[in-house]
Amino acid sequence: MAEACDVPVQWSCRTGVCHTCELALMSGSVDYAPDPVEPPAEGNILICCSKPTQDLVVDL
Repeated sequence: MAEACDVPVQWSCRTGVCHTCELALMSGSVDYAPDPVEPPAEGNILICCSKPTQDLVVDL
């Protein structure tokens, strides 16, 4: 979604392996597809493989 909205974000694997795209989630929630190999830290999301389930606020 970030790429589709022209938001410049870092990524590498697009599968939740490298955690290059890990960002702080300020509000909202996501589902993962595919599930990341290792989940992000508490309060963070991996934007490369997550899909918003509601409006999000992330710390870029």
